[in-house]
Amino acid sequence: MTIRTGGGWALLAGLLGLGHLPAQTLTNQSLNGKFFFRQMSLGTDGSGNLTDPRSLLGTITFDGSGHFSFTGQQVTGTGAPAPQTGSGAYSVDSAGDVVMDSPLRSGDKENARLGQEALIGSSTESADNTFDLFVAIPAPTGTGGTLSGSYWTATLEFPGGASTNARNTLFNLTTAPSGTLAAITVNGHAANLSNGALSTQQVTGGTYVMNADGSGTVALGTASTSVLLSGSRTIYVSADGNVVIGGSLTAGAHDFLIGVKAMTGVSNATWNVNSSGASFWAAGLRYDAGDQAPEVSFAGSVAAGGTGNLTWSKRLKSLNQGNLDFTTVNGYSLNADGSGTVPSALMQVALGAQGNLFLLSSLDSRDPGAFEINLGIRMWPVSGTGIFLSPQGVVNAASFAPAGNPIAPGEFIALFGTGLAKSLQVATPPYPTSLNGVSVQINGKPSPIYFVSAGQINCLVPYAATGTTATITVTNGSAPSNTVTVPLAATAPGMFSTNQGGTGTGAIRHADFSLVNAASPAVSGETVLIYLTGMGSVTPSVADGVGATVLTQTVSQPLVLVGGMPATVLFSGLAPGFPGEYQMNVTLPAFSPGQGTLPLAISTSNAFHDQVVIPVQ
Repeated sequence: MTIRTGGGWALLAGLLGLGHLPAQTLTNQSLNGKFFFRQMSLGTDGSGNLTDPRSLLGTITFDGSGHFSFTGQQVTGTGAPAPQTGSGAYSVDSAGDVVMDSPLRSGDKENARLGQEALIGSSTESADNTFDLFVAIPAPTGTGGTLSGSYWTATLEFPGGASTNARNTLFNLTTAPSGTLAAITVNGHAANLSNGALSTQQVTGGTYVMNADGSGTVALGTASTSVLLSGSRTIYVSADGNVVIGGSLTAGAHDFLIGVKAMTGVSNATWNVNSSGASFWAAGLRYDAGDQAPEVSFAGSVAAGGTGNLTWSKRLKSLNQGNLDFTTVNGYSLNADGSGTVPSALMQVALGAQGNLFLLSSLDSRDPGAFEINLGIRMWPVSGTGIFLSPQGVVNAASFAPAGNPIAPGEFIALFGTGLAKSLQVATPPYPTSLNGVSVQINGKPSPIYFVSAGQINCLVPYAATGTTATITVTNGSAPSNTVTVPLAATAPGMFSTNQGGTGTGAIRHADFSLVNAASPAVSGETVLIYLTGMGSVTPSVADGVGATVLTQTVSQPLVLVGGMPATVLFSGLAPGFPGEYQMNVTLPAFSPGQGTLPLAISTSNAFHDQVVIPVQ
């Protein structure tokens, strides 16, 4: 195995920006004060029919000590808006992950993320057939929250609480003098209009009224389901004016409006980590009557390096399929005004607020039945003094899926921080649990270490690590670091790639061990060797840090998809002699010649990994 300090690992270290920030990690005190919020929840039956839609709009106040209270207007089913108040508890971890009681459904928990512009999340861990999106934005402390200039705006609506009226839009909302709005060109589609085909609508005569506290209304004509966008919305503008959220407060209205301040001079490179090294959190809600999982909601993260590719880590909840840890890569293309497309996700995008916010809306002619909205927010940067392990810097050593993706027993992981070791040192198998005076504890168990340096450690998750979370602490000499908590799962597959960044061409070999690449592509029906990490426990068991000397098999039985077609997995186990490195021997399915590359994905009972391609002929 080579030392992967270049490529993805070096990039991630740079993205974190460690050593250039004031000491900062997040706590309950980081979530404090008055926020405006919107939450929409779709309750369904087992077939995906909407049976219990609910929407809530109002203010929520966090006390900085783990408690909140809220007041607002709630619409349930086809009923009229009614006053709603309540309270709950929340907890913020050092990376910005938040667990909080759901204001809308008693007993549910929001899996949320705290960023620089908003708090966003979804109840991904609830056991019922409900799927929601929650967004809260800081309210002005005095006067402020002015609606001014242009905003890229997306809507997701279910008028009358009916999926047959579902509609999805993206448009530019621009203020004009005296409380008027400039003419709006709405791009979108609706389930009840032209079978969901994309269309445009011109909206003229729109008006808005803003109050001194940042609340207001937008009026877009008489409400009607025969057009893409209409009616009035109660809106809230964030303290800095960068975010608008809102929704309708009429009988049976279930909708979500989100706007982000537009910008100019945008290119693909604009969608990037900022000078403080912070990337993005994201959350979203989807309805697609024609899909096997009609309702989907998620909370997760996005690594954007300004190269035209996004690496996603999502905690998904989907109807009939339960929870899934999903990692993927999407290409994107941005126009100078911040609008653009994410073709592989079949969505349109808008980047705004100096590159700190983005919207995704499910608008693509190839997917007329899909209605989805995503909001992405810049993470708070984290840093520390002394021996500091970044709470956002624990990643799969192959995929580099961003913060929030679980680690798994036996997985090779990379840890990033500052002051982690006095100098660089590399070990050979069997890997020791102390290297250059450095040790790592994962759930109180010693981790075998492959590589240490001041800013990076590469180590293995002990096979005995159990539970749903893992605590990680680094000790350099006799001094311990801060403790970081990350999700733990049975598997967290991540494929090695030839660029060592977790994307592009996978580290795949022909049966003679020669590399599969553009010059030597794979052929239909060929058996190839795939190399990865994060496949979890194996049988017979192998000691931590020791390479397999006998044939092992993963306890998890994976499914491999090539171009969306199932391949035949002949073997899934540890690569002989390489601790933490797994190997799959896979017979490729039959495919049409001349495609150049095909996506290669790995599915387990709890995860789906889709970040690399395989060259084919």
